[in-house]
Amino acid sequence: MLQQLTHDLQEGTRPALLRAGRRAYGLAFVALGFPGLPLGLAHLLTGPAPLPFWAPLVLAILGVALAAVALRLAGQAARDSTVSAGRAALTAAIQAAAAPGTMFLLGCGLLADVRGLALLWALTLVTAWTGWRQLAGWVRDPQAASSPA
Repeated sequence: MLQQLTHDLQEGTRPALLRAGRRAYGLAFVALGFPGLPLGLAHLLTGPAPLPFWAPLVLAILGVALAAVALRLAGQAARDSTVSAGRAALTAAIQAAAAPGTMFLLGCGLLADVRGLALLWALTLVTAWTGWRQLAGWVRDPQAASSPA
């Protein structure tokens, strides 16, 4: 997968940069979310006390707020004209992966609460899809940046 990402970056076209950005997005999400499962399972094995009904809602609101901030910062990174189109695409993709990653990690902490887990992991899917779709708008055409004005 990393060889494909490198190849897409070297190709230097907008479609190749979009593929590279989406690969980086997926890899960053996996890297961020991977530790959540063993930690959530370890927490589950301790027999946590039941949560009040409102606690998953508070975590969901917190997760949505953090996801919105992550996506906004990723969009700003994508529009940074001081860096190359490839670097901007990768930076935005990696930063955008924090949106579903945060929601996934919050869900991992609720493995004992099926309703909270379902809510947060459903929001993980929504934020993952949102970030994936936004990457297409964030990737700049590298040829347009290098052509004379």
